[in-house]
Amino acid sequence: MSMYKCYDCNQVLCEDCSRRHESMYQRHSMQPISDSFILNCIFPLEDVNHGNRLIRDIKCLPDGEVVAAVNNKGIPELLVFSISGKRRHVIQLDKTPYAMSVVDKNTVSVLIGNDSVAIVDIQQNHVQYIRNNAIPNSSNTFIYIENEFYISNKHGIVVIDMSGSVKRRITLSFTPCDMCYDVDSQHIYCIDREHSQLICIDRDGTIIFTFTDPNMTNLTDLTIDNEGNVLVLCRKRDDNSRYSVVKVDSNGEKSEVVITNIKMSSFDNPRICYDHLTNSVVIGLGDTVYIYKKK
Repeated sequence: MSMYKCYDCNQVLCEDCSRRHESMYQRHSMQPISDSFILNCIFPLEDVNHGNRLIRDIKCLPDGEVVAAVNNKGIPELLVFSISGKRRHVIQLDKTPYAMSVVDKNTVSVLIGNDSVAIVDIQQNHVQYIRNNAIPNSSNTFIYIENEFYISNKHGIVVIDMSGSVKRRITLSFTPCDMCYDVDSQHIYCIDREHSQLICIDRDGTIIFTFTDPNMTNLTDLTIDNEGNVLVLCRKRDDNSRYSVVKVDSNGEKSEVVITNIKMSSFDNPRICYDHLTNSVVIGLGDTVYIYKKK
């Protein structure tokens, strides 16, 4: 018999009872206890003056801190906090953030506006801007690799250096809607949203493998766990209101669902990252952060 846990009530219920409970308390977070990661913490990103902040992207730093790029009622910001939600500080940006990439334990890069990348020192609260018209203005994803930025566009990836100069262009047969980089394998994992595919390429754009699953649709974001597996935030084909996290091994040969029953609306733009110190999946959804701890 399938058993479910309500995070808000801290109760374990059978499947029938969980359905009744969920219909009565639609805002409660229910999850099968068989999931590999269990919901451990929920906290909103609130502001006393402006209300809740809308999360545009979220990343975990190597030292355990979490950085969220948010839109605070039209004010672009970076929020720095602990994995338990304790607020550290806020850093102002001059344009709307679209995506983030971790540079090192103290630094993140942020794709902002139409033609800019912000290099942000989290400890010093210092922001340096790289502005170049060659940065694709239609992009909403990029990654940092060894002093270069790989920025997606309709036809592939544009590679620029830290000064903003274009180093090369990688032509692909698909549009990478989201990307992440595994340092150990030096592989780039991309989401091809049009065909609901996870595609692994090397740094020259050569395709290593393509992974598809008939149950996966609307692939939204991805991250890497401690074992080099790719965790993909996606929607089940038969359920438009709930998302899951699917773990795909580094060779693209097998997969398993590790988190289920993530409720969200069609207006949400969920983002995922992985905290390697606590073995936790971090999901930013709307104005709220959800922490799932590995069992």
